[in-house]
Amino acid sequence: MTTPESSPTNANPIRILVVDDHPNTAATLARALTQLGASVNVLSATSGHDALEKIKGSGVDILFTDMIMPEMTGLELIEKMQKHPTGKPAYTYLVTAYDVPGLKVTAHRLKVNEVIIKPVRPERICQIAAHAIEEMKHSTRPANKLVAAKKKFKILVADDRPDNVTLLTRYLEYEGYECVIARDGLETLDKIHDELPDLVLLDVDMPHKDGFTVLAEVRADPAVSYIPVIILTAARLDSSDVQSGLNLGADDYVTKPFDRHELMARIRTKLRVKEAEDVIRRRNRELGILPEIGRELSARLNISELVTIVLRRSVETLGAISGHILIMNPGGVPVKKSYSTSDIEMDFPKLDGFLESIQESRQGLIIGDTLKDERWQAGQVNLLHSVVIVPMFGRNTLLGLLVLAHEDENYFAPEHLLLLQAISGQAAIALENARLYADVAKEQQRLSAVLQSAANAILMFDGDDCLKLLNPAGEKLFTDYETKLNMPLARKGGYDKLIDLLEQVNVSNKSKTGEVTWPDGRTFTVLLTPIEGGGCVAVLQDVTHFKDVDRVKNEFIATASHDLKNPLTSIVGYSQMLLQSGPLTDMQTDFVHRIQHAGKNMHELVQNMLSLVQVDLKAAQKYIPVEMSALLATVADEFSLQASAKEQTFDFAILKENAQVNGDSLQLKQLFRNLVGNAIKYTPLGGKIVIKIKVQKENIQVDVQDTGFGIPAADLPFIFDRFYRVREGKNIEMEGNGLGLAIVKSITEQHGGQIIVDSKVDQGTRFSVSLPILAAS
Repeated sequence: MTTPESSPTNANPIRILVVDDHPNTAATLARALTQLGASVNVLSATSGHDALEKIKGSGVDILFTDMIMPEMTGLELIEKMQKHPTGKPAYTYLVTAYDVPGLKVTAHRLKVNEVIIKPVRPERICQIAAHAIEEMKHSTRPANKLVAAKKKFKILVADDRPDNVTLLTRYLEYEGYECVIARDGLETLDKIHDELPDLVLLDVDMPHKDGFTVLAEVRADPAVSYIPVIILTAARLDSSDVQSGLNLGADDYVTKPFDRHELMARIRTKLRVKEAEDVIRRRNRELGILPEIGRELSARLNISELVTIVLRRSVETLGAISGHILIMNPGGVPVKKSYSTSDIEMDFPKLDGFLESIQESRQGLIIGDTLKDERWQAGQVNLLHSVVIVPMFGRNTLLGLLVLAHEDENYFAPEHLLLLQAISGQAAIALENARLYADVAKEQQRLSAVLQSAANAILMFDGDDCLKLLNPAGEKLFTDYETKLNMPLARKGGYDKLIDLLEQVNVSNKSKTGEVTWPDGRTFTVLLTPIEGGGCVAVLQDVTHFKDVDRVKNEFIATASHDLKNPLTSIVGYSQMLLQSGPLTDMQTDFVHRIQHAGKNMHELVQNMLSLVQVDLKAAQKYIPVEMSALLATVADEFSLQASAKEQTFDFAILKENAQVNGDSLQLKQLFRNLVGNAIKYTPLGGKIVIKIKVQKENIQVDVQDTGFGIPAADLPFIFDRFYRVREGKNIEMEGNGLGLAIVKSITEQHGGQIIVDSKVDQGTRFSVSLPILAAS
């Protein structure tokens, strides 16, 4: 590998590598460089990885690399090649379209010989390569162009007269300017494109193309149109010529002979203006980097990758020596990561001292000298003297801090802070998106695990009742039917009940439960829940086994209850005959009364159990139109004597209009007998019982209200459970078997109705039964 200390020979040709992600550009530059002679071996690559692969085992002498490339930037490629086992390139050149302030500093730190700003012509690349080859032949390394602390302005002198050129260059070099010379119009245009001078002193009368033609072409080319041009001529002195030159875009028009001091003053004025415009152009180029960084960030959802890209691009763009990022992690350990362009390991202190002030101001800050800021608690060796810190705010909270550091004091300026805040804003958006994506991915994994392992069948339908998703348990449901996603279930296939329930949920947009019988005879309970935006989720639980067990249980209870009725009837009957058979002692009479009381309670329990089983089995049901006012009047008449015996007020208003429900009249009577009987039983002497009927649009509501003992709030959720008794207060004194309200609820639900209860202790209870109305006239 050739280095400045080992000159190339004819046996060892100079190897030049051109890297650009645009294949046409790389090939064009490679073809141009091959014209340097047979002693040059030119390679081309279209990416950093491609370049490293092509130099494996051999290395290169001269490297030209583009800055912006996918996967690996030009600076990263240079850094890798400097550590290449075959030796680092003797000359390295970085080509970029972005002349950002920190790029040259970072390039200088990596010992890049020159940063070449696009657009650049192949001829210019060939000139740079030829100069480097010449330097290598003399075993001397050229001075690094990035070392200069103060910018030296470059002025192009375009004049075909040698004495004029000599005079002007002497004046300009005396003022400290760098001079470039062109002697005709064509050469002037070439030098403007290759050298990109800071100012052009342009003669008018020149061979090949005159100054006005050159000026017109310069102003028409966006790549060089910004360069200030001063026309300097002794031939075109007429006012019309001056006007033409200024109209073509000349920044000034000076006629010969000129005053030296006046000309230098005019040049300094134009250079000051250009320097200010360069700052604006550089700022625009910096802002042009932001969309590029945004695209690079938006293409990644891994937080670690995002952090690395943000640090690397921030350090490279602003020319920092090191970067550090602190990501807040809610409920966990904060994520910390550093990136450095130096081989020296940088130690960043804790940033807790800055958090409070940054959260309050929501602005970044610059520390000109960390040695003078108490909040920067560095270790014994502090190589970071200038620091800029910017926050990364999400929608609601502080996501983290982005810190860049430099070894020089007061390196960072306000424009650095503004640019870094813009980068941190994009980073915050990308970071929040990555977190949201990670959260969604976790939720999807959990949901998938639930769906895969759920024993119940889960089906999801869209607003058009098309099947969108089903879990493995759902797939097993359809043994005789081929389910297809994005297609609705077909009617007349045994799934009509499920389809009806789906349509009802889509219309009402409310959750609904039901029971469906599958074509294979199995019974499923279905819970359908609407989805926001349309569609619903159906969960089907196989209850066939429970239905069979419940049926066997009910049949057993029905048989046992029926078989118990005869012995109980005999016990009650013979106890009554004992009282009539002859005189009994007081003790014997008491014993007989106890037998009768126990027999009555047993008979009531058996009768209730039999009624409940008959309701569950839907045995002997006869649904006919039932007029509710007449039915309630009959029930009220049956209990009027019991209410009078307890001196209770019994109010019942007969409804004038005819309101009917479709139901079993015997069961409906039992429903309201249980409610009214409970109201009388649990209301003390002198209380009040009220029965009200309300005809609504779709329902008939019957309220049975009392002023009794009331039910404690803790017991209300359980009062409809079978055999449940309230064991508190005065209710405990009342006898009962806990089946009355269970029968009420079963009959109500079997008739498609609902029952609700409202109760307060020592104030009373109101039961409200709603039944679907059949007709109202």
